Amino acid sequence: MPPSSTAFLGLVALVASAAALQRPHAPAAFPAAARAQATTAAGAESPTAPAPTPTTDGAAAPAKSALVFGFFAAKDRELNFIKKQYAKYGYDDVVVEPSAIARLARPSGWYKVFRENAGLGKDHHLARHFDVVHCMSGGFLHLYLTRGAGVPLTCDTLLLDSTPILPKPAAFVTFARQFIRDLGAGRLVDLFPRALHLSIVRARWSLTALRLRLQHRLLRWSSGEKLGHLTAWLRMSSAAAISGGALTSFDEISKHAERTIFSSSPRAEPPKRTVFLHNPDDPYLSHDDVLATLDAARALGMPTHVREVPTNHVQTIFRDPKTVMAALAEAEAL
Repeated sequence: MPPSSTAFLGLVALVASAAALQRPHAPAAFPAAARAQATTAAGAESPTAPAPTPTTDGAAAPAKSALVFGFFAAKDRELNFIKKQYAKYGYDDVVVEPSAIARLARPSGWYKVFRENAGLGKDHHLARHFDVVHCMSGGFLHLYLTRGAGVPLTCDTLLLDSTPILPKPAAFVTFARQFIRDLGAGRLVDLFPRALHLSIVRARWSLTALRLRLQHRLLRWSSGEKLGHLTAWLRMSSAAAISGGALTSFDEISKHAERTIFSSSPRAEPPKRTVFLHNPDDPYLSHDDVLATLDAARALGMPTHVREVPTNHVQTIFRDPKTVMAALAEAEAL
């Protein structure tokens, strides 16, 4: 392939990758009505518990709370639908937190979010306890940047739904390439080698990391503040990007995210249990990453429950909410 063609494909892939993180990555995420599907709990680690019955008679029940970190670029109506599903099953206190693309799809956005969260700390609107924290797709990263920054966010049950998308180039390339395929440009993906795509993303992250370190140094100098926690996190999180993964592995920030979420973060206790709900054949995720994160959670002493589903990426809450609620009930019964 001529160099000019390769450059063109690289440019198109970068644009398409950006588009992949600026549109809902589940085109059918909001069906006209939630359709129940037959589903099995392949890989479940305990007897199947019945799903809670939707609340319809107004009978008094213990107050329940849920926080949902939405998937990338979810529309308001999709987030409202999720909120209504939780309310239907007896959750009278439901908070839905959007996962904004500009803030969560690139390292520069991570820095801004972490800095804002660190500045708010215990005054953050999420600095509280929830019965359930539900992370969808990019929501795993959102939770990490919240707890890791020192926001005392805690929960009884953590639900990881179609996630994690780990904070490393390979995970984002996997996500972007599948989205491009779903746009009907699969041939373009085939022509543009994954290794080349990955090298471009690594180069961009490396340049961003250098810029962020300089920007942060200027911030410390101009403000006269040490910003110790933010400084330590930036040094750790940018080390791999600066070296392109050669001197420090991108797995280091992934491990830090796992420790922050499954173990004690700066100001918050870990969840009592974690549910992994996913489709093993989900092309938006690396199944190896899912299994590695599951192993990491267990190694950190986290009680875990696995619920495998046939639905597409982030589709279960829309198409079969009973399965989501049953998975939560099963985990609580352990």
